[in-house]
Amino acid sequence: MENVSSLNVIVVGAGLVGFAAAVSLRRQGHRVTIYETSSFKSELGAGLAIPPNTLRCLRDLGCNVANLDPVENLCFTSMGYDGSQGMQSDNTDYEARYGMPWLMVHRVDLHNELKRMALGDGGEGPPATLYLNSRVISCDVGVCSITMEDGTMRAADLIIGADGIRSTIRSFVLGEEIPIPPSRTAGFRWLTHAVALEPHPELDWIVKTAPRGARVISAPVSAVTAASNAIDHRTIIIYGCRGGSVINVLAVHEDLRDQDSVAWNAPVTRETLLEFFSDYHPRFKRLLGLADDVHLWQMRAVPPLKTWVNNNVCLMGDAAHASLPTLGQGFGMGLEDAVALGVLIPRGTSSSTVPTRLIAYETLRKQRAEFVAAESFEQQHLPAKRGLYLRSIQMRDEVMGYNVKDEAQRVLCQLLGRK
Repeated sequence: MENVSSLNVIVVGAGLVGFAAAVSLRRQGHRVTIYETSSFKSELGAGLAIPPNTLRCLRDLGCNVANLDPVENLCFTSMGYDGSQGMQSDNTDYEARYGMPWLMVHRVDLHNELKRMALGDGGEGPPATLYLNSRVISCDVGVCSITMEDGTMRAADLIIGADGIRSTIRSFVLGEEIPIPPSRTAGFRWLTHAVALEPHPELDWIVKTAPRGARVISAPVSAVTAASNAIDHRTIIIYGCRGGSVINVLAVHEDLRDQDSVAWNAPVTRETLLEFFSDYHPRFKRLLGLADDVHLWQMRAVPPLKTWVNNNVCLMGDAAHASLPTLGQGFGMGLEDAVALGVLIPRGTSSSTVPTRLIAYETLRKQRAEFVAAESFEQQHLPAKRGLYLRSIQMRDEVMGYNVKDEAQRVLCQLLGRK
């Protein structure tokens, strides 16, 4: 007789979304095993946006938000590359409008909290099991199994491919390799401790000027000079995390390199950074001059896929719909995937009904996630659409006012024939 009390679930990938999937399924009583290629010795040090829809999902999963040591993003302040003042958007009504504020956190702090929620003894359901240094090389969607690099095979009732933009599981779900095309966009990324700014009063505008929030410094196309190799755009985004003790900086620009012939994430020198922004105002260059451990990160987006599911195997997060960071919703869309799947596969779900539940999951999630991915690309590359997300209340309401748990529960009731 088929065991319907709980399912045996395999999650491939122990990044943010992989752990979120483990938490969501664990809370339904399922037995979750996570396989991760890396050893977690070099987690990405970077800031991360947690807009209202994302924060709602984290709280629904039982996240202790205090453990993230967040900074509330109360505004976006735009500035010209020459030091001129631009517009300031007011985010102070977000909690009243969406039920949640917009926060900024450190990625490692979020990863640690999700890991605690997935593996710790105190959460709902049986703790997940994590295997590091465990590379999955293939997936058999017919029998719902994976094969490890050492030849070991593991079977399950449900397999989730949460293994990122260069997913291994994706090609087995779709039956073909899906090329991830260059985006012609990249970003210099680094963190600076706030105490390093103290000797430089010309940088007080970053952390000492109210209200707290992201600072966005842009060079219009007309201002681009030979110093920037005639690129189309350059935008520096600055915000605090870890209670404001750490400053996250991301300098996004058109990438004129052959992105297929260079590393996706590579260290660069401070001198390279300063040369690239040599025409920026001195106070901005002062901040750049404090940069250490700078990496140049090329950004890519997954094109719309024909499907995310195949029998008892599904894709989630960046493996299904990786986007550019323009809307600050990349992690949020993956987190919504995880919450939705947990609702749609509650305790008592039988293995034989998983394919139907996965079809419902894709129907609920695919159009929304791909809309966000498409907008993130267009609002980065089309001059007329840049900044549209912050200008359009309707778009913000559609994205940040969404409650995926409620929507998934509605779909589940339809599947079960309930009103």
